Amino acid sequence: MAEKFQLRTRHQFAGLIDKRDRWARMKDQAGARARFEQLTGPEWARQNCALDEICDPALWRAEVLDSSRVLQLQCHIAATQTLMRFADEKEFLAGEDLLELHRVMLSGGHETAGEYRRQGVRALAEGHEPTDVELVAPVVENALGWFQSDSFAEMHEVEKSALMLIKLIDVQPFEEANGRTLRLFSNFFLLKAGYPPAVIPACKASQYAIAIQNSLRFHTQPIIDLIAEAADQSLRCCLGEPPAPPKLNVLPG
Repeated sequence: MAEKFQLRTRHQFAGLIDKRDRWARMKDQAGARARFEQLTGPEWARQNCALDEICDPALWRAEVLDSSRVLQLQCHIAATQTLMRFADEKEFLAGEDLLELHRVMLSGGHETAGEYRRQGVRALAEGHEPTDVELVAPVVENALGWFQSDSFAEMHEVEKSALMLIKLIDVQPFEEANGRTLRLFSNFFLLKAGYPPAVIPACKASQYAIAIQNSLRFHTQPIIDLIAEAADQSLRCCLGEPPAPPKLNVLPG
């Protein structure tokens, strides 16, 4: 399936690389570190969970959240820490890492946390055929193995993240929380290369959904562009160039 994707990036990544290099020089400063922790903690959790629900992100910024949303945010923050540890310690990811991230994301009583799905799921777009249950594990392992290839290594990290997301979304490996888990997981290459994560804002839920549907038809440019834009905004946030996200208290573990 990988050979069917045509990654024809319209934009050069020089601007992102320049911002990444500037971020590398200042990331240990107190203010820069605080912005990064805010972005990768409550801000990413709220945006990613809201995007998963395709709901008003304001619902995730309420002063008082219901217990279900509080737990989702706590689990997302813990899963983010797990992913950042992977980026520090691992050269590549394996299926067991994806399962571990899913387990953390759904910790708190979900029977299927950390397990591949055991039943069929609905198609995400016209012509999309989710992977058969018995093939989920080997297809995931095959995809993660291809991400170690020389041809994959030649891509920019934005393209790597986009392709990982596309291929795993196509499989739909889990019974629930595919979206937020796979968006998190696919940021591995950006984090590994010294970028902050590409946090897709919930206000772009419709654009994201259309980009995913296009990617399942092998038109990958929209999702690449969306991730590139999100990566740029994350870099600007960490560099202190735009207004920082509203200050949110990190939820207790």
